[in-house]
Amino acid sequence: MNEIQGFVLESSEDLVVLQYVYDFRLDGLMILSRSDITGVRETKTDKFQTRLLKHEGLFEKVPFGRGFEAGNWRSIIKQLSRSYSLLIIECERGNDPDFVIGRLLKATSAAAYVQHFTGVGQWLEEPVRVAYKEISCVQVGSNYLNVYQRHFECHVL
Repeated sequence: MNEIQGFVLESSEDLVVLQYVYDFRLDGLMILSRSDITGVRETKTDKFQTRLLKHEGLFEKVPFGRGFEAGNWRSIIKQLSRSYSLLIIECERGNDPDFVIGRLLKATSAAAYVQHFTGVGQWLEEPVRVAYKEISCVQVGSNYLNVYQRHFECHVL
């Protein structure tokens, strides 16, 4: 079981949009399949850490009330790709788990097509097709993605 700290920003019957928090740092948005969430709790430690985030001025940066289109994977991926150049899509439902990182090229009724790049920052020519039924998590705006974004802005490929 993996525990995740974050603030729920939106939820639907199928998806939950979180402001992910890691080591007192707002680390992007994380969208999870509701069926993968086994429990939600707020401990005394969580409450204390929320107070610390408020004291540090970070809590005010959480995009509460932004309005996310969390009805299905297609709608949320399309919405996020308008605001974020890069995204991570994790697929743990299929026979072959996958981690796709790149930019959305198109979103059809059954799948997203992503221009994928490697861990060494090389864009692959062929887009990756990601079936929505295999997606378990989507992330945008994380420190991990932001470092790659700055790399691509400095080194046009």
